Amino acid sequence: MRGGYRGHRQRIPPGRNGHAGSFGEAVQAPKLNTRIRAYVKDTSASPHTPSFTHESEIPSVAEISIPSAENEDAFEVPLNNVVGPWESKQKYLSDHYALLREDAVTPLRTVISELQDRPNILEQDSSTDAHIYEKIGVAARVTFSLRRSGKRVLWEQSKRLMQGTLIALTPADDMFKSICKVATVAARPLAGLSMNPPQIDIFFSPGEIEVDPQREWVMVEAAQGYFEAYRHTLKSLQKLAKEPFPLAEYIVGVERDVAPPWYLRKKPERDLSPLFEGKGTEHRHVNLLGGRWPSDPTSMLDASQVAALRRILTKELAIVQGPPGTGKTYVSVLALKVLIENKRDTDPPIIVSAHTNHALDQLLRHIAPIEPDFIRLGGMSTDEEIIQPRTLYEVRQKTRFGPIPGGLKGPAFGSMKRLIKEMHLVLGPLTRGAPFSEEVLKTYGIIDDAQSKTLLEGAAGWVDTTLADSNESAISKWASDELVQAGSKTLPDSFGFEYEEADLEQEQEQLQELEAEARISDDDFETLKGDCIPFNEPWTGKSQMSDENADRELAKRDLWQVRPALRGPLYRVMQQRVKGAILEKVRQLMKQYEKCAVDLKIGKWEVDTNHLQAAKIIGCTTTGLSKYRPLLDSLKPKIVLIEEAAETLEAFVTAACFETIEHLILVGDHQQLRGSCNEQQLAGDPWFLGVSMFERLVQNQVEHTQLTRQRRMHPEIRRGLMPIYPKLEDHPDVASRIPVPGMGGSNTFFFSHAWSEDSDDLMSKVNKQEAAMIVGFFNYLVHNGMAIKDITVLTFYNGQRKLILAGLKKHPDLQGERFKVVTVDSYQGEENGIVLLSLVRSNGGNNIGFLSVANRVCVALSRAQRGFYIFGNARILCNANPLWFKVVDAMRHNPRRVGFYLPLTCKQHGRRTLVDEPGGVVQADAAVVAAANEALKKEELRKWSQETEAALFGDPFVDTSLATRTNDLTLVDSRQASDGTMRNTWQGKYNSTTPEPKQERSLLD
Repeated sequence: MRGGYRGHRQRIPPGRNGHAGSFGEAVQAPKLNTRIRAYVKDTSASPHTPSFTHESEIPSVAEISIPSAENEDAFEVPLNNVVGPWESKQKYLSDHYALLREDAVTPLRTVISELQDRPNILEQDSSTDAHIYEKIGVAARVTFSLRRSGKRVLWEQSKRLMQGTLIALTPADDMFKSICKVATVAARPLAGLSMNPPQIDIFFSPGEIEVDPQREWVMVEAAQGYFEAYRHTLKSLQKLAKEPFPLAEYIVGVERDVAPPWYLRKKPERDLSPLFEGKGTEHRHVNLLGGRWPSDPTSMLDASQVAALRRILTKELAIVQGPPGTGKTYVSVLALKVLIENKRDTDPPIIVSAHTNHALDQLLRHIAPIEPDFIRLGGMSTDEEIIQPRTLYEVRQKTRFGPIPGGLKGPAFGSMKRLIKEMHLVLGPLTRGAPFSEEVLKTYGIIDDAQSKTLLEGAAGWVDTTLADSNESAISKWASDELVQAGSKTLPDSFGFEYEEADLEQEQEQLQELEAEARISDDDFETLKGDCIPFNEPWTGKSQMSDENADRELAKRDLWQVRPALRGPLYRVMQQRVKGAILEKVRQLMKQYEKCAVDLKIGKWEVDTNHLQAAKIIGCTTTGLSKYRPLLDSLKPKIVLIEEAAETLEAFVTAACFETIEHLILVGDHQQLRGSCNEQQLAGDPWFLGVSMFERLVQNQVEHTQLTRQRRMHPEIRRGLMPIYPKLEDHPDVASRIPVPGMGGSNTFFFSHAWSEDSDDLMSKVNKQEAAMIVGFFNYLVHNGMAIKDITVLTFYNGQRKLILAGLKKHPDLQGERFKVVTVDSYQGEENGIVLLSLVRSNGGNNIGFLSVANRVCVALSRAQRGFYIFGNARILCNANPLWFKVVDAMRHNPRRVGFYLPLTCKQHGRRTLVDEPGGVVQADAAVVAAANEALKKEELRKWSQETEAALFGDPFVDTSLATRTNDLTLVDSRQASDGTMRNTWQGKYNSTTPEPKQERSLLD
């Protein structure tokens, strides 16, 4: 295996009837756009079309099974080429398809593997974060038991069984040994989940659906990963393999010099007056390719922003890197202002996209003042004032179109209604709550007319001594006491479980993000539309009978001649044969229904194109670029702008390369958060799935522009980013940020401690003393005049986030308030006045986990405007990671902002104090030195090597054996200490007594 990897009828409200009404505008004559059906129904193939283009986006059973020695080659995972050009377009697309598919499937495969080995495992004992549901009755709607979860689920905030999640099912008596069904969650209405037993709707491929309500199944999902975000992109890559690939010379061939867009080469003269408001009309006709560029478009732009603006407007692949606070969104919106001004009525809409719904809404809010009539695709925006009225769903209600001649919507809807009636008839025997009648058995060829007649005649003379229903079928009388309750119905859970831990302040944006992307359409609200056919088939025969014996008994012309003891087993065989015939018929109907559903979607999109074609700006997430790709492709887009491009996996951006695209704009910063992979092994070497297209092209020196002046952080905060952005400059305005009250001018500080970390019940890292220290400091800032809304607490661990949040909520001075306590990964693109950063990690093994990921560190260090305060074990960080050493080293110089105590200055009294522990004694200024010396005497701090203490905190200790344990020392500074002694600063290699790699250190003797 290459790379050595293997993953373990519609109600119409008043005013919405297609006529002019108080709600909508007058009916318009829509036009038919046939590009959508051509796109969706394209099954073309050639000898050069890769085999992956014919695969279903839903993984096969073989894919989610652990490869065996016989089929291991089928699971080879190609390596990602991140250096230099690709061999070909097809190689690029097929390999990215394989990598993305593997990342989508691996979590579920790993879970199934564990259940194959340990079929009775409970969730709490799972090493793969499996979610296991029992007593599943399989159809399109399933009920289930939570016995194995060991707790009751708060579905309102749970990520379990999200719409679009990939699930696997197996019979309870098989447990994935030979039978596995792959499905996705179609809907999870809270009304259904709140029932006991809970129920959800699932979607099978037509050939996989099951209709036997008496068979018990087990259902599993992986806690990690979200398949819905992948499936549409996989389909987009398949489509790209069969059509031209614009911009491939850069994306595939990695050409470094980028040409202007084709439309600009044909007509290079553009109106730049939107950049020169109030400065005359001389900029209405500027040749963007003639070498002359206005020197001062606006005084609000710095030189790097002007360069970035020019790149966006003149390069067919425009890459702009924007470090934190440098105004990349501002530049993007200015460029869009120019592009909109120069857009002709016949030009297609400009598509703008971002990685998350939250970021997309932020971008659209910036766009709204210059182009209020944008349209947003997908999801449910939380912005009710600006964004929601411009969603496609709301735009449809304001402008209603009549039927489109030749459109697919009407015919598809009619066909689906017919098929629904057929399915009601076919499934009828499974819904009546009684044994299959002789008529049903005859209909499906199990018995013939003569046998049916003898059954009826015998039943007519049958005497019932019980109070049974006189209308019961002849079969019921024939089988009589040989029928039993099937017993497979999911009963209400009564295990006495407690609810899972409440987390009312959970990152709801993340949960809403998943829900929004999973919606089938803009008006899809949790539940599926259509008929629900509840199964009710409680009876079966007492025991089993072989097919051979059954055939011998069924050969009898008069079934009353079958011995009573054999009637139950014979009925069970007849029952299973009827169910087999029903299943075959249902699967045939489902295949027809699925085709009609595709036609209905096409028909709806054929109407939607009439709305979208009139818009100048269309917004969607990067997942939406794939999900709505047939719809967007029908508009023949030329310009696409993607923000957060470095936070998006490459395949999602590749999907934006529509056949007609001429201009792709990527804005982001690869030194902040990367795209997220389900399987972390695929994220790095040698597969590098976590490397975005943005990062890959920048690292391959494809021309790009970096913004260099930041407008967010006080200079004291920005200096902590020097190891990451050595050329980042400060805008003059940031130096005048209002100082943090109560801190005596210390706008930053790294409070170092040695308090040990721990793990919570979910194995997330926590540090209780550090959390308590942060809660106390938060309260201190509030007492000194800081508004709670202006303080954010960041941490890398969700367990610590919950711990700090609980502490703030319990604090007597902070009752009834709402707090911003969030994880670093959920705060990309955000900022606030004051940020408190909880690092948590403190252990004897120098293990810092997530804190070693430079992209995450970059985000954590760059969110604050006025004040930034870090809490953590600096010793471990500096020893474990060179980046953290450089960060701490930068904070200790001019002025020194790192130490074992937290220096405070009361705003009211001006008294300087320090605190070295939560709830501890606050020391007066006169005792600062004594307190510091006392702290240094603690055993935990004694374990810190003296030369590292000196380097970071300037403590007046001398290690006389320093010279014997260092080499290549250079004297870089010499000054007199307060006690009159000379203190020299050396730089060189420190020889650790442990086998750790040598790291560069600044050493004070």
